[in-house]
Amino acid sequence: MIFITGGVRSGKSAFAERLVQQYGQDLHYHYIATGVAFDREMEARITRHQLDREQQGLHWKTIEMQVEIPDAIKRLSDQHVLLFECVTTWLANVLYYTETLENREHRIADYVVVFQNQLLAWQQQGVRVVIVSNEILDEPSASNDEVELYRALIGKLNQWIVAHCKSAYEVQYQLVQQWK
Repeated sequence: MIFITGGVRSGKSAFAERLVQQYGQDLHYHYIATGVAFDREMEARITRHQLDREQQGLHWKTIEMQVEIPDAIKRLSDQHVLLFECVTTWLANVLYYTETLENREHRIADYVVVFQNQLLAWQQQGVRVVIVSNEILDEPSASNDEVELYRALIGKLNQWIVAHCKSAYEVQYQLVQQWK
């Protein structure tokens, strides 16, 4: 498992896609898209990412995942590569989805545990997993409780992922720093 983080528009997605290309042509490539096209800016970002992937020569199968992990990708083999784009968007989706639910903290924790267990399962299955996340913890604390909840959750989740991955990178201004 490989973890990649960086600021917004830092070049982390392009780096992740270049990294994945090194695996070669003979594998099954899955792009796990967590973004939801809720406005024109997000629609444009999604379209840009789709066009970037089309130009790579790999045959990507795009699978949308807003909250729940689709059954289609739960059991894969060492012949599969997953590019998960991105953890921060997925977690924001979880927070939005659970916003009005009872026992919200427990529901959020359940989604996180299911996600973590799936990452471990993919590792055991030999799936090559590249996970992209955003670096948001450099920002000053917010006065909004929801934002602080999000920051705390993404910080813990990113730490957990890094602890379980083989390599960890940070991308800023298309400059790559390998931390692990």
